[in-house]
Amino acid sequence: MTYTLKTFIASSGERFSQLYEADEPGLPLFYPTAFIARSVRPSATHETQKVYLAVIKRICEWESTRNIDLAMCFHRRKFLSATQIDDLANYLRASKLGSQGSVISSPKYNTYLAYAAVYLRWLAQEVITDANTRDIRDAIEAQDIMLLRKKRRKAGSKSARGQRILAARLSTEARNLLLELFEQPFEGVQQPQDFGPRLRNVVMLRVLYETGMRAGELLSLKLKNLIEACGGDSAYLEIGRNHHDAVDNRLHQPVAKTLGRRVPISESLEDQLKEYRNNWRAEVPKVGFSDEDFIFVVHRGGRSQGQALPKTAFGAGLANLKQSFRVLIQLHPHLLRHDWNYRFSKQADIEGLSFEEERTLREQLMGWAPDSPMSRLYNLRHIEDKSHEIGLKIASDTARITA
Repeated sequence: MTYTLKTFIASSGERFSQLYEADEPGLPLFYPTAFIARSVRPSATHETQKVYLAVIKRICEWESTRNIDLAMCFHRRKFLSATQIDDLANYLRASKLGSQGSVISSPKYNTYLAYAAVYLRWLAQEVITDANTRDIRDAIEAQDIMLLRKKRRKAGSKSARGQRILAARLSTEARNLLLELFEQPFEGVQQPQDFGPRLRNVVMLRVLYETGMRAGELLSLKLKNLIEACGGDSAYLEIGRNHHDAVDNRLHQPVAKTLGRRVPISESLEDQLKEYRNNWRAEVPKVGFSDEDFIFVVHRGGRSQGQALPKTAFGAGLANLKQSFRVLIQLHPHLLRHDWNYRFSKQADIEGLSFEEERTLREQLMGWAPDSPMSRLYNLRHIEDKSHEIGLKIASDTARITA
């Protein structure tokens, strides 16, 4: 049996997803729907809900292929055996997109396993009428422990991951190419219908480069969020929390994961944003011009023309740029966020900022909460550079020793 995940938008703007049998799409599956509605939805984002449902979908597929009905088994006080736990864990780890025998990454698998354990615990407690008796509680707990023991040790240490993040930045060649594109966005464009999308894609990359914002925040920018320079103050972009935006008709709504904030932009980027808004976006059929309409829209003909640009379309536009400029092949939106933090650290050194000043300003510009772990991680570069400088001076003392 096959299953499918469907996403809907409520009248309030809230996104929600449900799991269906592909052959009987009329009603969603009862227990997965109840679990999400009562146990996950009140405290989790839609993205987290979709991950839970992706895990439950795999569990349902496993039940179907093994001819097992977990709800009925639990109702009869029959729990998963060690062999079944192993088999389920292997099924959760198998990659659906790769070649036969390929597996998903260990971090993703560990998340799937943890979410599966939560759902199976809930399901057992839901269908067993006397689930609070001592022997039933112990049986559910034992099943839970057996499943969670299948977690895989993450490759590499936390420290090594931190070092990889600190080292992530644009190559010199990619940086130079991007800066050239910012100045000459139409480089290599020949077809008239490609000029608008090219300028849009380059301006979007420039926003990411100059501000370090996330792709979801970029795609959520509305016309009202561009605040033009006035009275000697520079232009800036206003980022706000936008979960369950009733105006956004994208099923998979891009959202801001970080705190709302204002991020300054250069005069040149302000000019390009206004050029795109006034001369290219304005010519797109069916496009809106209210404050609540989105800056970056679909240019190509079709039902979505003039509407907010989906994340997939931005990804396709970036892929086209990589095809035209192979030096950008490693570029992805989050790399520009890492690169921004690298350049911020360098500028903080030039400005002579203290550790606390650097941390506070970084948190504000990135939208992180005070004393954010990510802020402390990026500030490690400041500490490492200073310690290297002082260590080199101490090491150089040996040169002064004379007989």
